Amino acid sequence: MSLKRVLICPFFGPLPEWFNKFECPKGYHIIIDTDIEDFKLRVKQKLGIDYPGVYGGSKVWDYRCALGLLYEDEIKDYNFWGHCDFDVVFGDVDKFCPDSLLSQLDVYSSHNEYVCGCFSLYRNSPEVNNLFKQYPEWKEKMIHPEPNGWVEQEYSRTLEQSGLRYMYDLSPQGNPFTSEPILEKRGNDLFQNVEGVWREVGMFHFRRSKHKGWPL
Repeated sequence: MSLKRVLICPFFGPLPEWFNKFECPKGYHIIIDTDIEDFKLRVKQKLGIDYPGVYGGSKVWDYRCALGLLYEDEIKDYNFWGHCDFDVVFGDVDKFCPDSLLSQLDVYSSHNEYVCGCFSLYRNSPEVNNLFKQYPEWKEKMIHPEPNGWVEQEYSRTLEQSGLRYMYDLSPQGNPFTSEPILEKRGNDLFQNVEGVWREVGMFHFRRSKHKGWPL
C-alpha cells in the first residue's frame, strides 16, 4: 500500500496572482488554511502560546515544524505530512522521493543543509510531531513577533542531534538561480533547460529567479 502524504499550508494574506495555476504533487493531498483567527486558536490550544503573526505577514513560517501537532486531527489518517510554498512548480516528486526511500526516514528535506520551507516531509508520529519542543527556546522563537527562520537553523540542528532518521536532498530541485527559467511540463514530469540541456526535476522554486509570475 502506498504511503499517504498530505501537505499543510497555512497562508494568511492575499493569495499570489498565479495561485490558480499552482498544483500540489500528484498523489498528495493538501490542506490550505487561510483563517488566521482559527490558527491563533489552534496555537493557543495545542502549544499554550499566543500566535503573534498578522494578516499579510510571514510569521507562520516559524510554525512549520509544529504543523503536525497543530493539525493532528486533520492528518490522523496520513503516514507523512509536510509543507510547501506556493511559488513552486512541481513535477513528479515521487521519482526523487519514492515510498521505498521515505519509508526508511522520519524527515525528508529538499535542501542539502537544512529542513527546507519550500518542500519537506515528516513522519506522522508523536516523536516527530513534538520534536520542536526539544529545542529549549522554541517558545521564544515562536512568540517573537518577527519571522526568524529558526526552522531552517535551530530546528534543523535539533533534528540532526535527535537520533531520528533524516535526509537532506537537493536532487529534486532545479536550478533556481537562473534569471529567466526555461521550464516545460511533459505530462506529470517537469523539465528545466539550463544552458541548452534539458534535465528532469522534481520541483522548481522560482522565488530566487527574476521571474515575477508563474514561469510556465
